[in-house]
Amino acid sequence: MNYLTDLEEAFLDDNFRYLSRAYSERVPLEVIQGEELQSEDELLDVLENMHTHIESDFFLTTASIFSKRYGYYVVTGFLVLISAFNKCPDVNLSNIRLVRMDEDKKWFPKLEFLSKEVIQPEPGEREKWLRESLRKLFRENLRPILLNVHELTRLSMNVLWENFTIYLYWFYETFAEKHFNGEQLAQIYDDFHIIVNELEGEAFGETDNPLGYFQYQPKLPSGARERKYCCLSYRWNEESGYCKTCPHRC
Repeated sequence: MNYLTDLEEAFLDDNFRYLSRAYSERVPLEVIQGEELQSEDELLDVLENMHTHIESDFFLTTASIFSKRYGYYVVTGFLVLISAFNKCPDVNLSNIRLVRMDEDKKWFPKLEFLSKEVIQPEPGEREKWLRESLRKLFRENLRPILLNVHELTRLSMNVLWENFTIYLYWFYETFAEKHFNGEQLAQIYDDFHIIVNELEGEAFGETDNPLGYFQYQPKLPSGARERKYCCLSYRWNEESGYCKTCPHRC
């Protein structure tokens, strides 16, 4: 059996919002079991609690922010490990928890893997392993949650997929080159190409790949991609403005 190492968990903790062993003695303020996100009724409870906590004026904005947060966890928890470290954690929702450790109104819990066991590719089988891992991650983890949010709020699936896609492009186009090099970086870029250009819609549970169009969005001076769809953050409350990548602002 293979597992995440302390160094790998430390990397996730240092660079992203990951709950490492360093937090073992702190008492969380809120814990959301991944299984709660599988049910529309339980997810509605999560969204309503979040809506109250972040003092949102618009429930669709709350739902959109939740999907952005979850998209971030899929990228920084799963895809980073897959592409940079050749390790795929158990993607079942029963293997994760979202743990809120502070009162920040932006609502950014930490991701925790309950099992540290991972699957690694056999020699000469990495691309097959990659495609199978991605298919499970997108079809069995990410899409069911996006679909539940859509069913509860009627928020467009285009918006929900883009809320994930902004972080996918951020990691592969911006973050990776600052933290990796050599063969490791080349592998990350190869994975990015496969995810965006080669995976068919079936791998996402969709008719078409929902991510590829984003590569044609203009790049901003920051290196980020301009969004195609507004995420509604500007309606969070009376003090809110447009995101830096919002199409209404650019």
